[in-house]
Amino acid sequence: MKKRMLTSILLSSLLAVSLMGCGSSSSGTSAGQTTAAPGTQAAQTTAAPSGGDSAPEAPGAIDTVTMLVNYKATETPAADNPIILAIKEHTGTNLDVMWVPQDAFEEKINTLMASQQLPMVTVIREIKSSGFINAARSGMFWDLAPYIDQFENLSKLDKNVMTNVQTDGKQYLIPRVRQTARMGGIIRSDWLENLGLEMPTTLDELHQILYAFTYNDPDKNGIDDTIGCSMNNTEMKNDSTLLTVYMGGCNKWQANSDGSFTSKYETETYEKSLTLLHDWYEEGLINKDFPINEDELSNFTSGRAGMMWLGNLEDASTRISNLNAINPDAKADIFQILTKEPGGDKHIVGFRGYTGCIAIPTTSVKTEEELLQVLAFLDKLGEPAMCDLFNYGIEGESYSIADGGVTQTEEQLTVYANKYNQLRQITPFYTFTNLTVSQQTPLAQKVADLMNTNTAYTVFDPSLPFISETETELGGTTGELATFIEDACTNYIIGEISLDDWRKAVETWKGMGGDTVAQEFAQQYQAAGN
Repeated sequence: MKKRMLTSILLSSLLAVSLMGCGSSSSGTSAGQTTAAPGTQAAQTTAAPSGGDSAPEAPGAIDTVTMLVNYKATETPAADNPIILAIKEHTGTNLDVMWVPQDAFEEKINTLMASQQLPMVTVIREIKSSGFINAARSGMFWDLAPYIDQFENLSKLDKNVMTNVQTDGKQYLIPRVRQTARMGGIIRSDWLENLGLEMPTTLDELHQILYAFTYNDPDKNGIDDTIGCSMNNTEMKNDSTLLTVYMGGCNKWQANSDGSFTSKYETETYEKSLTLLHDWYEEGLINKDFPINEDELSNFTSGRAGMMWLGNLEDASTRISNLNAINPDAKADIFQILTKEPGGDKHIVGFRGYTGCIAIPTTSVKTEEELLQVLAFLDKLGEPAMCDLFNYGIEGESYSIADGGVTQTEEQLTVYANKYNQLRQITPFYTFTNLTVSQQTPLAQKVADLMNTNTAYTVFDPSLPFISETETELGGTTGELATFIEDACTNYIIGEISLDDWRKAVETWKGMGGDTVAQEFAQQYQAAGN
C-alpha cells in the first residue's frame, strides 16, 4: 500500500512539471477570523496518520510558499527535483525555495531582515543572534503558540525542544528537530589499514593516527602530501567543545551546585582541549589555513586529509560519496566517542535537539488566514508519505522495499546523498518515521547504533532555554563578545598568542560582559526552579 502511494505521488508529480507555477488559488475557509499580523533529548517519532481531525476546519491549500533555506553541498536541489514535485502533488502547494550556501547564510538573512524581504517560511540558524532576537521583539515574526496545537504533526514535535527555542516565552520558532548524540568523526580506514592501525578509541590514539597520517605516507604514493585532520574557520568552537566533553568537561556552560554559571572558557578542561589543538597544529597535523578555510571537505575528498569532524554522523554517507567521486577506491569509517584513557568514562556533546528553526515573518504572511495555510502546508510535510520521501527519496532509485521495509544498496545511498539529502533541510520532521528499515548498509547501521546507544552519555548545555540581554546587546552568538573570545581561541591554537595571553583574554572577555552573561543565565536558571 505504501509502495503504491509513493509511486502514485511520483508519477503524478512528473505529470505536473508543466503545471509548476499554475497551481490553484487558495480555497476553503480559515480556521479562524482573518486578522492582521501583529505589529509588534529529541526522540524518534512516528508520523501521525494522515486524515486526523485535530483542527475543527482545515484551511485551504495555499497556492505558493516561498522559503529561505541553507544548504551545504556543491549544488542546490533543482526546482524539478522529484521530491519538490511530490511535495506539490501531496500538498497542493508550489514550493519556491531560495537556497543559500551555509557559509553565507547569516549575512543573507540579516540583509533580508533589514529590508523586510524575508520569504514566507524562513530558516533561522542562529536563534540567539541579536539580529533575530531584536527582529522577533519588534514583531517581525508570528508567535505560533496559539496555533501549533491545531495541527496533528506540528503538535507532536518534542515539547522540550520547542521550549528550548522560545524567545521571551514566545514560540516564534519551529525547531528542525534532530537527534541529540550526533557529533563524531570520519576517518580514512584504508589509510589505517596501510599503516597497520586500528580505529581510535582514545584521544591519545587519535593523536597517534593523525601523526602517522601526516608523516608516514598513508596513501603509499611516496610523496609528502598528506595531513591528519582537516578543519575550517567556523567549526573550531564546536570541535574544541567536543574535545572538552570527551575529557569530562562542560558543554559551553556549566551550572554549578549553588545555581551559578561558569563558561567553558574559564575551565581547566577547555584550556586542555585548546592546548591539544594547539599541539596538533604545531606538529602540522591540521591544515595550516584552517582560520581562513571555508571548506574543510575538499581536503578530505581530495585525499589530502585523513580525517574530519562531523557535526552529524548521518552525513558520513554523503562525505564518503564525495570522497569516492574523486578516489573510487578510498574507504572511510566513523567513530563517535573518544575517552581520556583506555576504558575511561564516556561523554559526548549533547546536541541541543535541533539544527536551526523555521520562522514565519509577519512582513510576508500578513493575515491569520494565510498563516494557518502556511502552517497547514508545513504540517503536511510530517505525513507518512512525505516522511518516506524525505528519509529515503524515491522508491526504485534511492531505496527498495523488501520484507516489508526499506533496503538501500551502496549505489542507492549515493543517489540519495547526492540528490535528496539536502532537501531534509526543508522539513521540521527530520526524526519522524513511517517506513522502517529491513536491511541497512554496514555504515548506516553503525550510524544508527552509535547515535542511539550514545544518548546515554550526552552532556547538555544548561543555558539553552535562556536569553542573556547582555549577550544580545553585544551582537549575540555572532557579535563582539563571541567574536573576541573565538578569535583568542584561534590565535592560541595557531601560536599567535601564548597560553598566558589566552588566560588574559578570558579575563578580558569576562570584563567585556562574560561575567554578566553568566549572572543573567544563573538568575533565569534559578527562577525556573533549578
